[in-house]
Amino acid sequence: MAHDVTRHVTTEEFEVCVVGGGLAGVCAALAAARLGARTALVNDRPMLGGNSSSELRVPPSGAGHFNPWGRETGIIHELITEDRARNHDSVAYGHANAIWDLVLYDACRREEALTLFLNTHVTEVTMRDARTVAEVSGVQLRSATTLHLPARVFIDASGDGCVGVGAGVPYRVGPEARGEYHESLAPEKPDDFVMGSSLIFRARDTGHEAPFAPPPWAEVYDYPEGIPYRSTASFAGGYWWIEIGWPLDTLHDDEQIRDELLRHVYGVWDHIKNRGREREQARTWALDWVGFIPARRESRRFVGAHVLTQREVQGGEQFPDTVAYGGWSVDDHTRGGITALDKHPSFDGVRMDDYLVTPYPVPLRCLYANEVNNLFFAGRIMSASRIAFCSLRVQETLAVIGQAAGTAAAYCVQHDMLPHDLTDCAAVQQRLLRDDCYLPGVAEDNLGRDVRGAVAMASSVAAARTEPVEGGIQLSALPAALLPISESRIERVLLRLDVEGGPSEVRLSVHPAENVWDLAALQAEPMASVTAKVEEGRGRYALEPGIEVEPGRLYWFRLEGDENVRWRYAANNPIATAAATRRADGTVWFATGGRSQWAALAINVEPESRPYAPEQAINGLARPGEYVNAWVSDPDEPLPQWLEVELPEPTTFNTVGLIFDTQLSRVNSVTPGLFRAPECVRDYAVSAEVNGSWRELVTVSGNYHRRREHSFEPVTARRVRLTVTATNGDPSARVYALRLYHDHGNDTF
Repeated sequence: MAHDVTRHVTTEEFEVCVVGGGLAGVCAALAAARLGARTALVNDRPMLGGNSSSELRVPPSGAGHFNPWGRETGIIHELITEDRARNHDSVAYGHANAIWDLVLYDACRREEALTLFLNTHVTEVTMRDARTVAEVSGVQLRSATTLHLPARVFIDASGDGCVGVGAGVPYRVGPEARGEYHESLAPEKPDDFVMGSSLIFRARDTGHEAPFAPPPWAEVYDYPEGIPYRSTASFAGGYWWIEIGWPLDTLHDDEQIRDELLRHVYGVWDHIKNRGREREQARTWALDWVGFIPARRESRRFVGAHVLTQREVQGGEQFPDTVAYGGWSVDDHTRGGITALDKHPSFDGVRMDDYLVTPYPVPLRCLYANEVNNLFFAGRIMSASRIAFCSLRVQETLAVIGQAAGTAAAYCVQHDMLPHDLTDCAAVQQRLLRDDCYLPGVAEDNLGRDVRGAVAMASSVAAARTEPVEGGIQLSALPAALLPISESRIERVLLRLDVEGGPSEVRLSVHPAENVWDLAALQAEPMASVTAKVEEGRGRYALEPGIEVEPGRLYWFRLEGDENVRWRYAANNPIATAAATRRADGTVWFATGGRSQWAALAINVEPESRPYAPEQAINGLARPGEYVNAWVSDPDEPLPQWLEVELPEPTTFNTVGLIFDTQLSRVNSVTPGLFRAPECVRDYAVSAEVNGSWRELVTVSGNYHRRREHSFEPVTARRVRLTVTATNGDPSARVYALRLYHDHGNDTF
């Protein structure tokens, strides 16, 4: 006779129920709750964050790791910014700690409309009819409670699709055949291969001798010159390439995969301590932590109303229902993982550059299926071919997709709609933009937008000016610098070059670019070119193209010459600048220069370009794209500095939205502990001219977040002014957007 040991039964009803507490689920739940929907977030672990939590410790990555100015914003940027400000530790494999757990937990606890159900494993999906989910049920392990959670709309962010599978949503496992979606990177025939799971470790320097004796069951890596194709030069954190999976089933063979991974983790550490080139360097280092939950990359993918494919990812196809974006490379891993030591762990036998992508749109239709009426899905189970999935699967990308699902779910609740009713999702898009999500090809609207007749003015405007630092790129690699140009002519281009071995000749070509990621422009014929002689030594050289150009546009400046000439890096990255270089295999991509963020090159133009005009802060865009889309004050003018918007007529508003600069060309993984972006505005005030006199509406000190929104009693005014009195270190005030809204009651869309 069987006895149910979960004797306590609880039923609690919600408007939105999110299953899965990874970053996609957290952002979905926060988005829905902040928009007024009574929301449940159900997670089978005691802490949130999924693979990024301190239980697994995989650092979040996203589009910004392969594209300058590509970092994901919105809720995930807010959470990461908060972690960096609070957390003393670095961002690296194995380094996640309880502060990150607390940031996620705290963000959820602060939302009155959000209820957390942790340690809760969903085991059953109950259908109201063949197309409608009625409730999910599960066991809350430590409280011996069975939970029944009915809701109007569900979001499956479980990673493995437990709700969708229970509801009957069709799914795929492994790659499709090349011919199914006409994908050149897909295999000729379909199969069941999925990427494996990893276990991460963390090591610490004890300051004294720390011997290590491996357990007898550990794998032996006896490679004195290094494990083939896998570097252990840095060993403070674990390695993604300690990966085990196929031909095992990453879902149902998880226990066996964990045991295999532990064998290899301890074997790799034995190699570092006792057998490899790093053994002397690692003499005082000891294992501090080893994960016991495999970080899973892949299992099921749902087949939704739209399947995103390689062509759409690589071509950046535009969609009417764009709600998110991706930009990580099409990153597949080697079959066999760490057991295939004769191969690179990823991109084996191919040119990695063929798999790189620039930011591309993701449509809402990838987040629901035609078969089930009231279910969204987010995270790695979203609807995509496996080739597209290989780009979408990273945590920061999935987080912005989760925010899109949560926003759409809240809209459905508020307007009594179902996912497939959202044939026109303009309202959802506008809400996402207001909440600082980036939607390629879509602009935000508000009462202070220039298309409504608003005019912006400012106390000063910065130039797109760079200063040189040591190091640079040899001209034999065809380096190019992207620069925003505000004037109608380029008379002179000023470069900082290092020339060795005698005089040389260089050729400068000018290429107009469509946006900050337009590398194809460098393959086109230049609009102008000029040749000059340069002398041996370190110097400042002026080349004189003397050309007319279209103002308010981005231009690439490419320099050709011998390898004995080096173009110096810039000390700063002005907004909407970038650098590119030709790789050894002939492909062209953005350059990092081995620095802590994407590189810029030392270049200035005459007449001087001052692209960061005040009108750039009211054009509906909030990151570099076709142009700079930001106001920056002159760094030579001391703070305070101000930005003012004049409306065409007296207008009533009760909310001001602000988007500041947190340097979207600086990836999260290089930020130190207790970090606040120096570019971000710290202290500021917002005032309005009401009945002929200025009234202060908002005063803030100590800010370090990119997005801030302030509500107050309605005022009617024609002029609104933001005054910046301090930043977190930068001499300029930097503002991507100043927005005005008149919100009405509980209508959040």
